[in-house]
Amino acid sequence: MNAPVDATPGFYRPGCAKRKLAMALCGLLLAALGASQLAEPLGLLAFGKRARAEATAVIKAKDGLADLVLTDDAQIQAALEPHDRSYIYWNEFRFQTPDGRTVNVRAPVGSQLKPLYPLLDADGLPTTELVCYDPAQPERVAFPLIISTWFAPSMLAIIGLGCAIIGFTLFYWANRPIELPHIPSASATPAPRPPGA
Repeated sequence: MNAPVDATPGFYRPGCAKRKLAMALCGLLLAALGASQLAEPLGLLAFGKRARAEATAVIKAKDGLADLVLTDDAQIQAALEPHDRSYIYWNEFRFQTPDGRTVNVRAPVGSQLKPLYPLLDADGLPTTELVCYDPAQPERVAFPLIISTWFAPSMLAIIGLGCAIIGFTLFYWANRPIELPHIPSASATPAPRPPGA
């Protein structure tokens, strides 16, 4: 005769609610940091003026040394340091506002080993790049076509939001009992019948 099966369901409480809440809050902080980095370029993209900025120079910079201003591609090629990553190359651009004001700005992202842009394109014409600027302060600019403008802040915001969603989900279930499926013990499982019985 088989032993009686205990049909009382078991419950499990995951616990660790404070740690899960801390994970969710850290995710929100990370997402807020990413969003704050995106606020200015998004604002300039949505409400600023647009212009084509012309690359005018490359600044070769290294901590402890004076900046070197390079004004043509031959100088840039001669000044490259292919084995020294301590140098940063910054592109400088110039554009004009509708009222005729000339504005010189530096791209917000520098590059190691070589500049992001040459001064002349493949056709021998000055390299130009789309720039969004604040009409009240034209020195405040965003370069919407430079991927670095968006990549790092977007990754921070997306990863932070993902951590927050996971953290709040885990926190929601932290102190709620979860019913476990009943798995009968070996003694409660009827023995298999032999073939032909």
